Amino acid sequence: MKIGLINIALELFKNKKFNDVKSVVDMGSKELRVSFDKLKNSYNQAGLKFNEKKFSILKKFPKGKRISTKNFWMDMGIREYKSFDINKSHDSIFFDLNYPMEKKNYFNKFDLVADFGNNEHVFNIGESYRTLYNLCKKNGYIWIFQAVYKGNGYFNFDQSFFEGYAAANNLSVVHSCYIVNIDEYNQAIIPCDKNLYEVINKDKVFNINISYIFKKKTNKEFKYYYQYNLDKKDSPYLVSFFNNSYPPEKMYIPTKTKNEYKKLARKGNREAIIWLRSIGEKY
Repeated sequence: MKIGLINIALELFKNKKFNDVKSVVDMGSKELRVSFDKLKNSYNQAGLKFNEKKFSILKKFPKGKRISTKNFWMDMGIREYKSFDINKSHDSIFFDLNYPMEKKNYFNKFDLVADFGNNEHVFNIGESYRTLYNLCKKNGYIWIFQAVYKGNGYFNFDQSFFEGYAAANNLSVVHSCYIVNIDEYNQAIIPCDKNLYEVINKDKVFNINISYIFKKKTNKEFKYYYQYNLDKKDSPYLVSFFNNSYPPEKMYIPTKTKNEYKKLARKGNREAIIWLRSIGEKY
């Protein structure tokens, strides 16, 4: 967990978006990867008491031992913390995300389920994200942070993955952004806009990641999704914003018919053109 994710979490706790989050589960035995001074500064900016003794090991960062993210979450008022991994580090519970989770007692249990760069190392990645969904309570949060450019796992992620994940499973999006790594540990947060992403000079960055935080609206069975909604050709989804919260919350809902999309495509709407081409429709 690097400084970008830490600052997003602090912002959401400070703005009371995560007020009801009292239990967290990490996919992978995650560690704080931040210097002592940067973490202290972030706590001070958020108005939180910083326990220098607890985090003193970070004075040697990036050298020395690593400290579990559990220490950060507990400072946010978290009462229950778990992590799943195959290495059993930091008291993590052994579980291979390639396979369905059999321990149903963990289902619908956690207020926040986080994948901070873990599931890209799982070959059966669809199953791993079904597990994330199942672990999360109704009205809880799913936070996925993954590589877009220069990742180190099996997969890099496009923004459309997150849109499909939300659209198929009635998830709203409460926060999204790109996190640009200038070097391994210095990060900049920018809006999640593909046009903005395209103008970044990729030769000047260490890598680029994408972060999405979803709110789980129902406990319905998890659904897999086909890009561009090919299984429901007459109901493409668009975005509906709810501006009574900060950051604005958005839902992916079917709001236009195929004929309406054709009208948009004839006017040059890029989203409509891509979708119609994907299903072989002329416009």
